[in-house]
Amino acid sequence: MTSRSTPGRKPKRIYARLFEVGAADPETLPTPAQAREFLGRLAQAGRLVCHGPLTNPEGDLLLFRAREGDEAKRVLRIDPWAQVPAGRYELVEWNPTLLGSGVNLDLPPARGSGRLTLLQRVAVVVSDQARAIGFYHDVLGFEIRVRDEESGYVEMALGKGTAALSLVAPVASWGEPYYSEAKARIGTRTGIVFQTDSVAALELRLHHFDAAVTERPHSEPWGGRSLRFTDPDGNEFLAFEPGLPASRVDAAHRRVPGRSRDTAAIPQQST
Repeated sequence: MTSRSTPGRKPKRIYARLFEVGAADPETLPTPAQAREFLGRLAQAGRLVCHGPLTNPEGDLLLFRAREGDEAKRVLRIDPWAQVPAGRYELVEWNPTLLGSGVNLDLPPARGSGRLTLLQRVAVVVSDQARAIGFYHDVLGFEIRVRDEESGYVEMALGKGTAALSLVAPVASWGEPYYSEAKARIGTRTGIVFQTDSVAALELRLHHFDAAVTERPHSEPWGGRSLRFTDPDGNEFLAFEPGLPASRVDAAHRRVPGRSRDTAAIPQQST
């Protein structure tokens, strides 16, 4: 039975284009300028998800948006990696259900619709930017993603593809009321929440660096455990470790009538 196309917006998918150098002559690989031109066109059309080199085996990976396979093939007609002889070139559909998407799968309309596509960064106001960079790097594991020495702009993130923290140090040249409003935000609750694999280990790390823990690890009614801590300026954050609510953990431990004695017990979450 042949399915018929129905009117309306079509579901969007992510496709992965993989290129392995293999026996290809390095002289035939795309130049940086050719790569930038191609990727720029994808980005302008709202199709680019991510791009980067492969190391084992050596090659190139591209993730992009398309409505279906035929459209994905048309998008790649201008791909400079497709023109490399003797290289291995493959197009596969990315499965967001199994692997996650991390992006908005909807293609933007030709003229834009004002939809939000990404949480890019959140500002944290600090009094001493150099000290703050040291804290966020050494204690929390952030890396500098963007830095402009001339303007003093700094973005730090926990990894590629994640939202960044912009560490902002107010300067009087901003004028009023911007300078005073920014200064007033120093040392307040940021509302920013981090996820951690262990709040207990995070507490030890914070104590090791003499950072302030304002609320010790404790179990939450919604499940998991959390703590609150501050940076050197007193800006407060919450970190949580995922887990089941206590009611569901207790229910899992109660023996169900008729259950075999050989059934393995579910390990209880420590509190």
